[in-house]
Amino acid sequence: MAESRWVPGLRFGPEFDPEQYELLEFHHRGGEAEVWRAVRTGRSGVKELVAAKIMLERDPSEVRRWLGRWDDVSHNAHRLGVTDLVVPSFLLGPSPHRPGRPPGDALLGYQISPWVEGVPLHRWARANRGGLPAVADVLVRLCRIVDDLHRKRWVHRDISPANVLVDAEGRVKLIDLTFLAPLDQTLTVAVFTPGHVPPEAEQVGGFPTTAKDLFAVGTLARSLLLPEHGRLDQRTAAEQARRDLVDAGFTEELGLWAGEPLHHDPDRRPAPLGPWAARGSELLRAHRKLPRTSCLAVLTDTAGRPLVVSGGADGVAFTGPGRVVQDLPAGQGPQAVREVVAGRAGRPAELAAFAEDRGGALWVGNRSGWWEVARGVGGVAGAVNGSGELVVWTARAGVLHSFRWAPGLTLTGQELPNCPADRVLAAVEERAGLWTVLVEQQDRLLSWRVGADVRPERFGPPGPARGAAVARSSSGPQAVALGPDGAVRLYVLGGGAAPGGGGEIGEAESALGVAMAGHRGGPTIALAGPDGVRLRLPAAGGARRARWWRPTLRPATKVALSVGEDWRLCLAAVVEDELQCWQEDAAYRWQPVVLDPGAVDP
Repeated sequence: MAESRWVPGLRFGPEFDPEQYELLEFHHRGGEAEVWRAVRTGRSGVKELVAAKIMLERDPSEVRRWLGRWDDVSHNAHRLGVTDLVVPSFLLGPSPHRPGRPPGDALLGYQISPWVEGVPLHRWARANRGGLPAVADVLVRLCRIVDDLHRKRWVHRDISPANVLVDAEGRVKLIDLTFLAPLDQTLTVAVFTPGHVPPEAEQVGGFPTTAKDLFAVGTLARSLLLPEHGRLDQRTAAEQARRDLVDAGFTEELGLWAGEPLHHDPDRRPAPLGPWAARGSELLRAHRKLPRTSCLAVLTDTAGRPLVVSGGADGVAFTGPGRVVQDLPAGQGPQAVREVVAGRAGRPAELAAFAEDRGGALWVGNRSGWWEVARGVGGVAGAVNGSGELVVWTARAGVLHSFRWAPGLTLTGQELPNCPADRVLAAVEERAGLWTVLVEQQDRLLSWRVGADVRPERFGPPGPARGAAVARSSSGPQAVALGPDGAVRLYVLGGGAAPGGGGEIGEAESALGVAMAGHRGGPTIALAGPDGVRLRLPAAGGARRARWWRPTLRPATKVALSVGEDWRLCLAAVVEDELQCWQEDAAYRWQPVVLDPGAVDP
């Protein structure tokens, strides 16, 4: 955490009144400045709260140059009269010093703004309890400010979460006008705020454009909806935002809408922003409540008791009859989880879990604690292998990686540079040392057989997948792909199937989640969707067609399957944001499992 070079109680002000302002509370450091809450005492004795941005540059000529720029900014911003644009004033004075003591010779530049009782946009988004309607209101208000500025042919050029303040009532203020510029004047300074600038870079001597502000508003829309996610890659921002939103439970329509201001072509970004924001507001208000659980796994202990492992906004949680507090990963783990893989490794069947957080970091946890393993990963899938190691596969820097852990052994990792992958969807060990890993690579679904000298097999329709699963069978590995339209298709891998082949399953009902397990007479497939949870069981008793079983008709979003050591299947699902579980009994009849809702990782 950044620390200030000053302390509360110090004074500053213009040279003719160097103790006019008093520092109260340090807020943050950004770029070449510190931001403080301060109080100004006027000549009449009236006190006023202000935000003081203190420039750290000590070269007097540089300080005076900035002061000249700021005077122009203040004059122009007052003249524009844009509502909710916080207009600062500026002064040149000695550095903060103890009251009553002679100030030093060094002069600093100060940007003084009215104090706004709000927090930066990303902090508001993390604490938001008003749901999607509140997000819609904030976005509409922000777009109104930016449109008003653009209509008067000026641009902000430095829109970021720290420069948008939101108060408790959802009112929005746009601050920090340091780089405010008219569209018809060439630039003398180029501004680059990581994560919020478009692919086209500003050039000194060139003209500013509204497209930069439009792109920045797009990044802030994603921050409002996914406050725990890391920075966008400016080269693929639109597709990354769409995928992140769909993965988090938003509709495909909302994902495409959020990507419009992030388009790589500046002319394709929506201008003005008002109609775009209004359309998004309607979509957000009509959207169902987002599930708190974003990923799910289920496994059993040595006695066959189920343990449900879930991940979401509150981190990783464990519940079910198989939960033993002494076995759970201890300490603070990832706070916002996108994917989770769990298993019982080694002879002691020790519980361990790998989790990918919303920032793209991979974590491993066991009863000793949680540790961050790698950053910049995409997708996690795996299981305990035949040697008792918990093995996970992930994509990192465009290629496949594996990590493995077992009790008493050091965590090891391996990079497979000959296996391109952008995101891992599913994985299964066919036999000792041979894995089938399903990945997404450049909008294609590929099946890598790691451990065999064969080329990757392409399967599934073109375009990104909502999910996939893979399982062993007597005829080789089989895979299911869940398309963005909710359609589910089944493929037999290893036979050179055409990319668009595969039989559609699911009885024409849309699905949101899919799981698969190799079991007895053939793979069993579980689907979750608006019409409930469906289980596709292999044909039995001379029947030629697969059987379907529906444990619930209530809407479901996530589903998980596992096979116990006694070959009994276990099924878990997120049903209307509640965890539910079913397990086969000794006669292979499905029975509900009572889950203790309070049994989560403390």
